[in-house]
Amino acid sequence: MNCVQCKTEFEITGADRAFYARIKVPEPTFCPDCRRQRRLAFRNERALYGRACDLCKKQTVSFYSPAYPGPVYCQPCWWSDGWDPFSYGRPYDSSRPFFDQLKELFRAVPLVGMANMNSENSEFTAHSSRNKNCYMCVSALSNEECYYGFQITECTDLSDAVFARGSTRSYELIDCEKMYNSRYCQQSSDCTDSAFLYDCRGCSNCFFSTNLRNKQFVFRNEQLSKNEYEKKVSEIERGGHADRERLKNEFKKYVKTYAFHKFAAQTKCESVTGNYLLNCSNSLECFDARDMENCKYVVVSPGPTKDCYDVNYCVFGSELFCEVLSNVNASMSQQYNQYSWESSYSQYCSYVMFSENCFGSQGLRKAKHCILNMQYTEDEYNTLRTHIIEDMKTRGEYGQFFPPALSSFGYNETIANDEWPLSKEEALASGFNWSDSVAGRFDQPTREWDAVPDNIADSDESICKETLACEACKKNFKILKQELAFYKKMNVPLPRRCFDCRHLARMHMRNPRKLWPRQCMCNRSEHDHTDRCPVIFETTYAPPQSSGAGYASDRQEVVYCESCYQKEIL
Repeated sequence: MNCVQCKTEFEITGADRAFYARIKVPEPTFCPDCRRQRRLAFRNERALYGRACDLCKKQTVSFYSPAYPGPVYCQPCWWSDGWDPFSYGRPYDSSRPFFDQLKELFRAVPLVGMANMNSENSEFTAHSSRNKNCYMCVSALSNEECYYGFQITECTDLSDAVFARGSTRSYELIDCEKMYNSRYCQQSSDCTDSAFLYDCRGCSNCFFSTNLRNKQFVFRNEQLSKNEYEKKVSEIERGGHADRERLKNEFKKYVKTYAFHKFAAQTKCESVTGNYLLNCSNSLECFDARDMENCKYVVVSPGPTKDCYDVNYCVFGSELFCEVLSNVNASMSQQYNQYSWESSYSQYCSYVMFSENCFGSQGLRKAKHCILNMQYTEDEYNTLRTHIIEDMKTRGEYGQFFPPALSSFGYNETIANDEWPLSKEEALASGFNWSDSVAGRFDQPTREWDAVPDNIADSDESICKETLACEACKKNFKILKQELAFYKKMNVPLPRRCFDCRHLARMHMRNPRKLWPRQCMCNRSEHDHTDRCPVIFETTYAPPQSSGAGYASDRQEVVYCESCYQKEIL
């Protein structure tokens, strides 16, 4: 089948058809990538604005710019009894497309300005919960004193990290767990007092090394004495920006040239394809997921997730989901929903909470048998729902996620733009929205970088009064006092790029969410094979000849199957 949007050919297998028949929805007409792009065009994570709550009139931090035409409430007001979501209800008009009616409802019903629950002094933490004294963290859970993080959980005193868990006093972590006093580490765990590590476990006092296990005092993969190690590190750990950027660039080349790479980061998994998976089984083309069973096309979902297709950002229990974005807490059978928490047997709903058997509604709480925010009896609901679905099938609407025009965000405000960057003209031509008032200022900085001390030891709190300009995108940003204290404590230089650019740089250090078939590169006879290992696998490491948006055409990594990798590392 060819995708109706990008025209790329994609396969619908017999197992896929059985799943769609089980939940009684049509087979998709968009390819998996286009389906995910359309969903992610409904998720804003980092474009935050100040605007007044349309109910209490107090200033609040919001996902929605002041230019957004619909009502937006602060969190206390949205969750209060001060407004009635049923007052926005309207009868279904069979003479009009359902999505046109849904768009009118979505623009009328108040939206919650920020998804940030049970947190303290953490107003700028989006899609997050139970954080204390955190700033600019996204998808963050149970953290304290953390800054500029994405998908971080149970961390303390951490800054500039993505996919980090249980780590303390660390900086620039990527896919790391249980790290302490460590910097610039990727795919490592249980390491302390270390820096510039890739794929290391249980190490302490190690520097600029790869594939280590339970080592101490290793420098550039060479075992040293304690005195030798400390002397080597002290010679290059000076806290200067120029030295640090040189080290970061050297380490990227070192990892690419000398590290051994397992074909995929999969732990305790069986019969899966994808990357960054833990405790998963019988799941295909999934990424950044845990505790998953019988799923396909699931991306960024800590789980548990069972029998789901095309799911993003769903946590704490999801079953029989299809084309769902951002669900929280145990739910059953959702299709084509966004941000509908603890709700079951629902379709085409947005911000519907603790409800069941709802269709095409927004902002409902503890509701049942509702369509377009109107209450019906069970029989009336079932009859009307069936009628609407038949109308939608006739118009070619049923069986796809919300059309991009229903998004409350401009494409350039959403994380879809991170993976599939588009110009304004390209976005509009594809049916996406666009925002001409994206958060951020681009004024003349009050201090140029050549007037900022290169070494963190020479910076004082006066820098916190200055407006700086990102060296990459030129957007203005400032250094917080607590942020400066953290950099001094960790002996890392001031960042010269804004949060957005730093975040994207870290994400680009991870492999793309795309799979290629490859053969293991091991040719060592002591690994129980003659000549080259015959194992074929699917991996996110592109073959050397591959090219295309976001994919390197000169991949040099040594990529092994599970067996050869374990024999080489352990």
